[in-house]
Amino acid sequence: MRLSIIRKITGSLALAGLIAYTMSLPSSPTAQLPAPVPPPASLPLASVLPEEPMLIAGPSIGADTPLPVVPARRGHIIDHCFNADTELSAPILRRQNAVITAALNQDWEIVRKLIDAGAPVETADETGLTSLMVAAKQGNMEMLRTLVEREARLDFMDFEGRTALHYALAAGKHEALELLLSLMPNFQPSRDLLTAALASGNMKIFEVILARFPGTLEWTPETRRALEVALKADMREQVRLLLNKHSTPPTREGGIVPLIAYAIANDEAPLFHALLACGSDPNVALPKAAEKEFMSLLQNKYLRLYIENETGVNLLMLAAGLGRTDYVRALLDAGADRRQSTPKHKMLPLYFAAWTSNWKCVQLLLGGGPMPEELRVEISLAKQHATVIKDGVTIFTTQVSTGRQGYDTPAGHFVITDKDRDHVSTIYKVAMPYFMRLNCRDFGMHAGVVPQYPASHGCIRLPGDAAKKLFSDLPVGTVVMIN
Repeated sequence: MRLSIIRKITGSLALAGLIAYTMSLPSSPTAQLPAPVPPPASLPLASVLPEEPMLIAGPSIGADTPLPVVPARRGHIIDHCFNADTELSAPILRRQNAVITAALNQDWEIVRKLIDAGAPVETADETGLTSLMVAAKQGNMEMLRTLVEREARLDFMDFEGRTALHYALAAGKHEALELLLSLMPNFQPSRDLLTAALASGNMKIFEVILARFPGTLEWTPETRRALEVALKADMREQVRLLLNKHSTPPTREGGIVPLIAYAIANDEAPLFHALLACGSDPNVALPKAAEKEFMSLLQNKYLRLYIENETGVNLLMLAAGLGRTDYVRALLDAGADRRQSTPKHKMLPLYFAAWTSNWKCVQLLLGGGPMPEELRVEISLAKQHATVIKDGVTIFTTQVSTGRQGYDTPAGHFVITDKDRDHVSTIYKVAMPYFMRLNCRDFGMHAGVVPQYPASHGCIRLPGDAAKKLFSDLPVGTVVMIN
């Protein structure tokens, strides 16, 4: 009986001592603690109770026992958790835990202590959020560097596939984004990150992320929109980067004709020059099955015919066929090949220009020629007379015979495109000495019978001596004005 009373008194004293010690600590929120395990009945009380009252820290922390999470901040109590018996080097936690809670509360000193004590740097909550993502979202540059030094994985993703880069970008922490990218020299971002960068409205960040992609991208509505924004803002570096990162030239949404071809057809000079200056291929060919919207812009029926039925019609041929001299000159300056022809009919850009009677385009594609004010030939259909004018002074005149009725010689401004001393007509099988072809077409100037009236099949006949002199004095590229 006495022994039972002694045991009860001893137990009460021990419990009172423990309560008194606990009450002396600062208060903390109530937490559900595991129920105490009663001692086996067969063991004596002396073997169960410690020799002296003490506070037991509890079991080691492992994968199945994460640090308890409470909303209060008791840093000095947390300090007591780190002792020689605490085990924190457990696998990554995917649940609510102290590391992420401290990070979200910006208690970064506690985060450091937890990690230094062995908590995995990749510790994540139930959504996959890590402390690195939190630091990126908050734009905490110092903590980002600290976590990276602790070997935090920069490509670690949450359950929605987002990395720290996504969090920094979404929060508008561009400095943090640039830091992370600088630490990831071999990182290749996903398309959704590129889309998010564009949505941020910061074209500089978009440029930084786009630069990480290989040059094999396909155009999407997002990248087309980025190109449009860059072009409107005259952001040449971004335009150049977008063009370089795509394997094909940009087109309109749902179309197949290059955007630069539309610029030529619509006479949109700023767009054309911007695309060309930023690296658009000057030799790109138009698709054979061009969309109707594009074809409706072309007034030249020969040009439309060849685009519809011939492959290999390129930008230079398009500009030449439309008689757009400035575009022809810009394309040539950018490296367009004037000798490139279509594969089937061997059409050169020069031939397309010849249809337009635009002597400037023809001269450019020939490679040169005297300006009309320097040297030109004027032919009067009414007077059947030709005049050579050099530097504003008439230096030679002669009678001519032009095309008779039904074979009228066309009026307009033409250019001597080639010369053949012993030419023979492929149509009429007759000799046409000193032949000077005009605009690569089926007529020109040559020696022949010259009555006092139009008598030819469309060519301009010259007296023998006059034909020989003009053949010698007039270089290829000379302008001939027929009125």
